Amino acid sequence: MRPTPPDTTPKLERYFTYRLNTLSKLNDLASHSLYLSQGGLTLSESRALASIGSFPQITVNQLAFEANLDKGQASRAAQSLVDKGLVIKTHNLVDGRSVILALTTKGKPVWRKLMALMEQRNQALMRCLTPEEQTQLIGLFERMLVQAKAEHAGHAGTEAP
Repeated sequence: MRPTPPDTTPKLERYFTYRLNTLSKLNDLASHSLYLSQGGLTLSESRALASIGSFPQITVNQLAFEANLDKGQASRAAQSLVDKGLVIKTHNLVDGRSVILALTTKGKPVWRKLMALMEQRNQALMRCLTPEEQTQLIGLFERMLVQAKAEHAGHAGTEAP
C-alpha cells in the first residue's frame, strides 16, 4: 500500500468560506458585465434595483443589507436609480429620518428584465450540476443561511438590517 501524498493545496483554499467568497467574486465579475451590457446598469445599481423591486417599502439601510452593499454604496446606487427615473423616494412616515424606495412605472419593466438576466446568470452558474444536485445544493445552502441569519441576529444587538 502506497502512502497518501501530502495535500499541496494552499491552506486557505481548503476553507469553504474562502471558496464561497471566490465564487462570489467571479460571479460578480460575470454579472457586472452582463448587467452593464444587457441592462445598462452597474452591479451596485442592479443589486439595488433587484432589491427595491423585490422588497416593497425598503429603506436605504434595509437596501444595503438585502443588496449586499455598504450604506454608502446603497445610497449612491439608490440615488443613481432615482436620477434615471427608475426609483422614487418617499418620506418614511414611521421614521422621518429615512426614506422609502419604490420602483416607478418606468422602473418596473427594467426590474423585470433585470430579474430575467439574474435568472440567466443563475442558470449559467448552476449548469455544471444535475437537477438533483441543484436541488440538494439549494437545500443545504438554505440551511446554512438560516443558521447564519440566526447567528447574526444573536450578535446584532441593536444593529438592524
